[in-house]
Amino acid sequence: MGFMTLSNVTRKWRVLTTAGAVLAITGALVAGGAAQESSLRAERTVDYKVTKAFTLDAKVGPVRIQTAEFSNLGRNHRGGIGGRMRGGSESEVSTTLRTHFLAENPSGDEWEVTFTVEYLDKAGKVIERVTKKSSWEGEAKPYDLDHEILEYVVPLIAQVRIKMEGRLD
Repeated sequence: MGFMTLSNVTRKWRVLTTAGAVLAITGALVAGGAAQESSLRAERTVDYKVTKAFTLDAKVGPVRIQTAEFSNLGRNHRGGIGGRMRGGSESEVSTTLRTHFLAENPSGDEWEVTFTVEYLDKAGKVIERVTKKSSWEGEAKPYDLDHEILEYVVPLIAQVRIKMEGRLD
C-alpha cells in the first residue's frame, strides 16, 4: 500500500458513499416491490365486452384474482333455485349483468374480498356501482357477481372499473 494523500482518501470516500447510496436505493426498491405484492387493494379498468375473459392478474392479500368475464343474463333472470321457482314480478325494463371472477387463495387462512364494480360510460363517468363480497380459504373457485340494471343503460357501458379490497376474515 502506498502513501495515502488527501485526494486519495476523498476519492475512496466518494466511492464508498456512492456504493452505499446505490445499496440503499436498491433496498428501497426491493422493499417497495414486496409491499406492493402483499397489498390489500387492487384496481383494474377494462373495456366492457360480453363473453370475453379479461386478465386482471390482481393480488389482494394472498388471494389472486386471475380473470373477469362479463355476461348479460337478460330479463327475468332470478339467481338460485328460489328465484326460478318464485316466478314473481319480472321487470320488463331491467336485465342482469354478471361478472364472473376466477380467483384462488393458496393460504390456509380465510380471506374476504370486497368487489366494487363500476360501469363507466365512454367519458369515464360512473353509470352504476355495485359492491359485493366473497371469501376464499385454501381454495380456487369462481365467484359470480350478479347485478340487476336498467336495460336501456347497458349499451352506454364502455368500460368497467373493478376495485378489490381484501381482509383476513
